[in-house]
Amino acid sequence: MKAGTSAKTESINWGSGIIAAPARSRLLCGHLLVEVSGGEDEVCLASKQLSDEEAGAGVGLDVPVSWTSWAVCTGARGVKVLPGLPDRPVLARQDRPFSLAPGEEARVYLRVPVSVQVRLSDREDELLAEFPSETLPRVWFGEKPATEECYQLAAPASRELPCDLEPSEVMAPVLVRNESREVLEVTQICLRVGRLSVFRSGSTLWTNETVARYQGGLNPSRLYVKSGPPVEAPHSRLLASAREEGPASMVGRTFRSFRRWAGDWR
Repeated sequence: MKAGTSAKTESINWGSGIIAAPARSRLLCGHLLVEVSGGEDEVCLASKQLSDEEAGAGVGLDVPVSWTSWAVCTGARGVKVLPGLPDRPVLARQDRPFSLAPGEEARVYLRVPVSVQVRLSDREDELLAEFPSETLPRVWFGEKPATEECYQLAAPASRELPCDLEPSEVMAPVLVRNESREVLEVTQICLRVGRLSVFRSGSTLWTNETVARYQGGLNPSRLYVKSGPPVEAPHSRLLASAREEGPASMVGRTFRSFRRWAGDWR
């Protein structure tokens, strides 16, 4: 980065534009620090995952940082920062499993860490760089030959609407319906986030709602992604479109897995 330029650290303002100028901007998203600076017809990006100690102490305006990833984008004068959902399904394991009798339904909420997507200001469809705000462990879910690699979430799904959502997290509502003739014991929930969009209501991020209809036994669940914002935030505005295109309806293993990452069976 050029010497003698000014820098400021600020909480990330999703959807805001950043003009690539000699001044530097440092954006904080959870424990992720992103620096944006510009030269003539180029934008330079750098990121680092801060430790708890670094995040607690704060990163001063002129504190040197040992960046862990970089990107240089030529031909760009301005960029926009948007929240992105993970590039794989996410898995929430329940500390306190709950059961649904045949015909019952329950609404749950998953807290999903977002990534910082840097896109051109005038062409949001062009992704310049993406930095995850949190490093999530990878696990396998499902049965062969249809096992899926997922990210395991730190927090379980909640049946109550959380009131302490972090700015680096998005709330993903899921309506679970037991359409089988057996009791569904929910010990984990696999959510496919690729077709979910991100909406903003005030300072809170939401995804659209997923309806998961359990069919029983080894049958995959029937999944449906509703369009528009969820009922909890009906007036929220679209901030970022889905990562993947595809039909709103699909099928996929959602609640039960017989193989764990470590290779044991259950």
